Amino acid sequence: MSVEGGGIKSNLDQARDWFHKKWYGDQGETAPLLNRETGTIGPPKKTTFRIVTTIIALVIALIVLGITIGFWVNDREKKKERDPPHVPNNPSNLTDAEDLMLTLPSKHNLQHYLKTLTSVPHLAGTETDKMQTEWTRDLLESFGLDTKIETYWPLLNYPISHRLALFSGPKHLRFEAKLTEESLDEDKTSKDPNVVPTFHGYSKNGTVIGRVVYANYGRPEDFQLLKDRGIELEGTIALVRYGELFRGLKVKAAEDFGCIGALIYSDPIEDGPLNKDNTTNPDKSYPKGPWRPKSSVQRGSVQYFSIITGDPLTPGYAATENATRIKLEDSPGLPKIPSLPLSWEDALPLLKATQGFGICCETGWAGGLEEVDYFSGPTEGKVILVNHIENKVTPIWNVISRIEGTEEPDKAIILGNHRDAWVYGAVDPSSGTASFLELARVLGEILKTGWRPRRTIILASWDAEEYGLVGSTEWVEDNKDWLDKEGTVYINVDMAVSGPHFKAKASPSLNRLLYSVTSLINDPRTGGTVFDAWANDHELSSDEEEEQPPIGILGSGSDFVPFLDHVGIPCIDFSFSGDYGVYHSNYDSYHWMVTYGDPDFLYHQTLVRLWGLLTLRLSDSPALPLYPSDYTVELSKYFKSLSTLATPHTFPQLSQALEKLEKTTRRFERRRQRLESRLSEYESLSQAPHNLVKRLNKLNLRLTHFERGFIDPDGIEGREWFKHVVYAPGLWTGYAPQVFPAIVDSINEKNYEKARQAEDRVSQSIRKAAEWLKEDFK
Repeated sequence: MSVEGGGIKSNLDQARDWFHKKWYGDQGETAPLLNRETGTIGPPKKTTFRIVTTIIALVIALIVLGITIGFWVNDREKKKERDPPHVPNNPSNLTDAEDLMLTLPSKHNLQHYLKTLTSVPHLAGTETDKMQTEWTRDLLESFGLDTKIETYWPLLNYPISHRLALFSGPKHLRFEAKLTEESLDEDKTSKDPNVVPTFHGYSKNGTVIGRVVYANYGRPEDFQLLKDRGIELEGTIALVRYGELFRGLKVKAAEDFGCIGALIYSDPIEDGPLNKDNTTNPDKSYPKGPWRPKSSVQRGSVQYFSIITGDPLTPGYAATENATRIKLEDSPGLPKIPSLPLSWEDALPLLKATQGFGICCETGWAGGLEEVDYFSGPTEGKVILVNHIENKVTPIWNVISRIEGTEEPDKAIILGNHRDAWVYGAVDPSSGTASFLELARVLGEILKTGWRPRRTIILASWDAEEYGLVGSTEWVEDNKDWLDKEGTVYINVDMAVSGPHFKAKASPSLNRLLYSVTSLINDPRTGGTVFDAWANDHELSSDEEEEQPPIGILGSGSDFVPFLDHVGIPCIDFSFSGDYGVYHSNYDSYHWMVTYGDPDFLYHQTLVRLWGLLTLRLSDSPALPLYPSDYTVELSKYFKSLSTLATPHTFPQLSQALEKLEKTTRRFERRRQRLESRLSEYESLSQAPHNLVKRLNKLNLRLTHFERGFIDPDGIEGREWFKHVVYAPGLWTGYAPQVFPAIVDSINEKNYEKARQAEDRVSQSIRKAAEWLKEDFK
């Protein structure tokens, strides 16, 4: 052994001896166990050092144990808030009103309503639309509901004539487009294919001539790729396919890159019969299957509705009869180039004319037409595009019913569905309208029993949704002050039923309610609950209680937008979806529905039960079933995604604001649970002490206004109508949502100073939302 090693051993031996003496005293291990004074045998006397050391060790152990328990409890509480328990099917807990809501909906009534609604086309602002408005009002009044028609005067457009022809270049490639959907013997409502000609809502009136360039989905990056590869875009007409982003933004991208017109066609790879599952329905085009046939055209609006929503001439205020209107050319939401929708039958000759020109075979650019390679062009010959339309300010009609609440009449649960359609609209929107009418009838029947809701219920049949959510937006703008005070939740149903698969999007505070209610409704296809079928669709095991089927984020495309994004009212949007290939076409008909969508109207009936039970839980529960803690869980996920997107940039203000909100909501939920526990000791609220009822009212007030905290009065820069700091439609997606939109818009512009300013405003709003929950409910 070395000298150094011996020295270390000597030091260790000395330290051990010192500790031994301090621990056992000077007597050491050899001290006798006989006590000379008493004559008894006992253990050696404990030293002061030993006592103090033992106490210190015990204190440290208790501190560590306390911290461990604290972390465990805190994590358990967070987990309970993050993953609320799955609520089992327990109909015995239903109230009398809820029991009636599950038993009264009638398949026969739903079928009758849908057949009536789809018997005529009902484009917004037309005579048939007005006729159905009055029929809807009369029906709601017959159910015993206080009902009125509210009229607005927005800009709408209507087709007069159209043409598309490749008139020059090689003669064998020249053609005249049909621009018409074929009539089908099986579907009698298709017999008049021009009852509503194929056109785009809010499209630019005009005629243009130019060569055609194929630009894939018409995304900015698609046009940029063409430009970078040397393809001339200036003065051309863009041919793009449906998919990936909202059609209006395809027109805007074409406009931004110098195109003079846009053609948008339905490729068979999207909602045509190619590569489709035939488990439920044949993988064939309609009428042999549910998918889009070759002559079918998807109509639709081309308003830039990630920039504005509603009437394009009265942005931010209601389109009343005598409202001040901006000039059409000054509206930021209207295209500056004409456009037409096309079938793939009419698009194919144009694609044939691009063969051998430009670039080809880019990844993700090929559709499903086997007759061509997807060359960019431009074509050798020129095309004439004629879009002759009439722009006019014209009346539209919302139908509004009201059931006054009793204890909390100043809190409104709003139920909405739009009534207008591009043609017959069996799925979009008449499956929702039929469900809306049956829900109204059932509510009327429940009212006859003497029931009255605790909170006010508003039923709204919107007009002109298809043009740009016009009817609902004008109503929200017209009633903004009242909604800001009393709007509690908005439940939207649009394309209610196209199959058996449940889907939902919602404000996160409503997630728990959706899981609970779907657990109480039977699913016709599986025999279990809607919740179980929903979970099975996402391959979640029933044993995995911590797993929940996904609830989507609200983006755009239906009437929840003005409620959430402009005013800050929490929303739900849900449907039963399936093999739906006739969207916005002449073939979205009663025949399609009874053949492929919901032949026995079982899912219409199920949807009414679900919509009704959601309504009753929101209108009657003593404490509103809104859970801010679930919101904070989702915000945390959004923040992680934002941080990844912006790396290496960080957002310390936003992180601190979210941390504060999480702590506030956790404390709020604990106090809420204590209050609800105390209230549960009484058979009814009328027996509860006044101080508890007062705290309950304060609780509901805070829950009503929580989402309002996320509203920034100044809105998102460049699209100020959108005021929610957490949600907006994606600037270049339209339908799809964007979280923290002002920050993300700035990052996409690579303007990090602007992103920092946006972070400051978002953080302020999140702290404001937290303030709403700070009322003491002890």
